[in-house]
Amino acid sequence: MIVLSPTRMEVAVSSDRKRGRLEGRAGQGAALAGIAGAGYLAARVRSVMKDLSTPESPFQWKPERGHSVFLKGANLLDVKRGQILKERGILFSDGQIREIVATRDLDKVSADRTFDCGGLFVIPGLINCHVHATMPGTALLGFDVALSLKRQAVRNLEECPIHGVTTVRDAGGCSQILNNLSQAVERFELLGPRVVGCGASLKPRGGYPEFSHQLPPFLSRKIGDASLYVDSPESGRLAVQQAIDQGARFIKMFFDDRSLFFGHKPLPILDDDSVRAIVDEAHRLGRRVAVHQSQLEGFRRAARLGVDDFEHVPIDAFLESSDIESFMAGDHNLTPTISVGMALGIARRGHPALSDPVVNAMQAERDQVLGQMAPAFCEPAVQRANSKMVELYLDGKADVARLSKSLFDPEPYINSFGKKNPNINSLYKAGARICCGNDGGVPLSWPGMLSVEMKLMERFEMSRIDILRAATINAARLLDMESELGSIEPGKHADLVLLSADPTKDIRAVERIEAVFRSGALLHSGGAFKRSDAGGR
Repeated sequence: MIVLSPTRMEVAVSSDRKRGRLEGRAGQGAALAGIAGAGYLAARVRSVMKDLSTPESPFQWKPERGHSVFLKGANLLDVKRGQILKERGILFSDGQIREIVATRDLDKVSADRTFDCGGLFVIPGLINCHVHATMPGTALLGFDVALSLKRQAVRNLEECPIHGVTTVRDAGGCSQILNNLSQAVERFELLGPRVVGCGASLKPRGGYPEFSHQLPPFLSRKIGDASLYVDSPESGRLAVQQAIDQGARFIKMFFDDRSLFFGHKPLPILDDDSVRAIVDEAHRLGRRVAVHQSQLEGFRRAARLGVDDFEHVPIDAFLESSDIESFMAGDHNLTPTISVGMALGIARRGHPALSDPVVNAMQAERDQVLGQMAPAFCEPAVQRANSKMVELYLDGKADVARLSKSLFDPEPYINSFGKKNPNINSLYKAGARICCGNDGGVPLSWPGMLSVEMKLMERFEMSRIDILRAATINAARLLDMESELGSIEPGKHADLVLLSADPTKDIRAVERIEAVFRSGALLHSGGAFKRSDAGGR
């Protein structure tokens, strides 16, 4: 037994009291720190939410059912013949073009509403053939960007018709989210383009893109899958069926066997038998198959295994004549997405490749996108994140940054441009069917920013009429919608973009938009078009 003297007991009690006071003060300090932290967090949330852009109106004007609309006196682009038809008329109703009116008959047409379009140029609605509509357009996903994700996804769609894009081909995202947005657009509850998507992509577990995973059932039922795992021919067929059940209009898979992030770690890929099963099942169910391939071996596998459509071009090596012949032997489409290289090929200050005029031009183009164009397409938090990201690369610090394992390595893109990658031009000169897509949703690129891709195509020596075809009639063929989209002809959707200048003379004219119609509804218009409204008669 231990017996404490009164003195020792007093000391013990006093010590306990002091400890209690200290613990109380510490608790109070923690509470105050928590309150301060919560206050800071709440203020930051309010600041980000306050900066979010205001939602756009779903449309400006929509004709009543059965009412006709006449665009009078416009210069019409015939993409099939590659020429401008002077002073024609376009009569449409219920979302469909009914008649192309000759110059001599313009004054004979009676419509419920007529717009005087003299001096304007009309092109088919532009089709962006490769987007990720629900991705934010930045690689740095911090707290502020997370708060902006929902608004940015909606804005990705809103900015499309404002900039002349009336249809997008979405190349991967959570299927149910995309379906919900697409349906809202079709009901004219949300401003946006027609959406043709693949939903979930097919890949092996751990394969490219390594950040995308198959979701647990309870979550996939709510937002849909972004990826479906395939490990055998049988599971490949089932994955095709599952993707189609979730609304896929085409099937997409990946052939890259290493990461595009710093370190380029090896990644598993689908085996040949699984690919053949996927292609066979998709074709049996009436779907085309697309493949992401940025490496020469992936390009060759795609041609050999009967894949329909090629996303991107190899950046690790040059195509040989036998590769070109193999591609041309099939019914293939190519969407090169030059914008990706422009956006991601960030050369650090003093990089030796900057002496190359093409590399230097790409840096200048990206600077213009970041400094002048991006605010018209993205939320302030996304803009700040991209500015920070670009500075990391320019300072040569991206590869040692805390997030380097989830940041792309710019060198393959820089090297590709440094040699003026001939793969695009070689396929183009061979007569390949080229489509126009910018991979909108990846860093520094958004679905509505298709004009940048079109300007880059011209830099890579495509003719202006072929660039316009890539964004219209070729794109419609890629979507299996040539009977509905891609040219201005009777029976097709009244998807029309009115410009103030001739895009066959200057491709930058696609940025000078006066009005945009999708399925006959006026989604966006500028001052000149508003003033030209002649009313109904």
